[in-house]
Amino acid sequence: MSYSPVIGSELLPLVTAGMYYNPHVIFREYLQNAADAISSQGNGSVHIKIDRHKSQIKILDDGVGLSPAEAAHSLIDVGRSAKDRTIDRGFRGIGRLSALAFAEQIKFTTRSCSTESVTQVIWDGRALREAKLAQIDASAAISRCTTISQLPNGDWPDRFFEVAVERISRHAAPSLLNEDAVTSYIAEVCPVPISDAFPLASQIREFLTAYTAYFVLDVRVNDHDSPVQRPFAETLRLTDQYAATFERLETHIIPRIDEKSPAAIVWLAHTPYVGSIPPRLGVRGLRARVGNIQIGTDRIFEHLFLEPRFNGWCVGEVHITDRRLVPNGRRDYFEPNPHLRNLENHIGAIAHDISLQCRLASSQRNKVKKISNSINRLKHTLDLANSGYLPAKDAAALVERERECIPEIKQILSRLTTTSSNSDEEELTLCEDQLKSIEFNTEPAMKSIPPNLVALLQSIFAVIAETMPPDSASELIEIIYRRLCG
Repeated sequence: MSYSPVIGSELLPLVTAGMYYNPHVIFREYLQNAADAISSQGNGSVHIKIDRHKSQIKILDDGVGLSPAEAAHSLIDVGRSAKDRTIDRGFRGIGRLSALAFAEQIKFTTRSCSTESVTQVIWDGRALREAKLAQIDASAAISRCTTISQLPNGDWPDRFFEVAVERISRHAAPSLLNEDAVTSYIAEVCPVPISDAFPLASQIREFLTAYTAYFVLDVRVNDHDSPVQRPFAETLRLTDQYAATFERLETHIIPRIDEKSPAAIVWLAHTPYVGSIPPRLGVRGLRARVGNIQIGTDRIFEHLFLEPRFNGWCVGEVHITDRRLVPNGRRDYFEPNPHLRNLENHIGAIAHDISLQCRLASSQRNKVKKISNSINRLKHTLDLANSGYLPAKDAAALVERERECIPEIKQILSRLTTTSSNSDEEELTLCEDQLKSIEFNTEPAMKSIPPNLVALLQSIFAVIAETMPPDSASELIEIIYRRLCG
């Protein structure tokens, strides 16, 4: 018995609205196609026009374009692509339909040379959603929802490809028509150049060029003269008050399981690891890229860290070079296979080292903070002991108590590897010398207090000094003294 399978038309909404949840992914999909079209000829540019009033986006590239025959097959057929998955960034033949999830219509306009007519293919998203699709098959649904035509000669480039996303839906408009948000997304995800302001930029480009077909697009949004660049800056501004420096570059080559050539290459930009990097900077996390386009988000390898939070402390990228590591349909991770397990094993080891560095940096900061607090405590002890507010025997006892803490502080200092340890050691030595040679002020500081109350107050102040930290004790004693004299 033979049977001819029917592919239901309900499959079309699944490969459009069902696959894409972030409206900005349409820029990844269309710039990915532009990169494939342009890289084959060497270099080129992409111009993006966002028109809020018309609720329209146009993406124009000067790649190889498509002939009329190629346009019919490439822009109407679904799930069939002539691209080579071992070379090209896109290969499933569905990404170009991503905008159907967020707009009523997509227009594709193209030609591959000046002697050809311009071909335009229109996908009607509204018709696709409103048709009684369950009653027809996918081929009939596509026929109903698409039109193809040859446009009259006009002011068209010799070769080009343009996507026009029209009548963007209300729920997607705040994202897709926001120029700043679109630019930030492209800078973070798409194959655009690294700014020379990034101190490690030249080293990273040299490393990527040595092991990958490193390629970047000149992408301009609206009328901006400057191309979009990756969001790496001169420093890592963690807060308004503090900017961390990029200290050094570390690189890794991840081997394949069956060949000598790399499965992936990794670069890490080491910082002081002072805490979590704000997501708004667009650089946090160990990220994955294929064909210099990001796969997933900044959290893609978070599960491989000893503590997931440490992924948010680091800056780095994993560039996949083995095309058997295949991004899944949503491009948020990779299809499972032995090559992915090999990659995860190596990334796990790198993530382990990053986690250890984060812990070490945190431990160092805690030690430095403890030493600084201890030195300040010694200084306040000296001031309080020599203030005249305490009886001489109590002042001496206070000094002796703090002097006993010095060996512990020295031990912590000896375990420090930061450059601040030298200055801390000098301050500690100075405090220690002063504690040894201190001559207590035996004349009470409370000259304005009746003599019969001085001894009582000194006893009270001694109790305060014994039970409170020196800085707090000094502050409270001063408050009490001013109240009595006021």
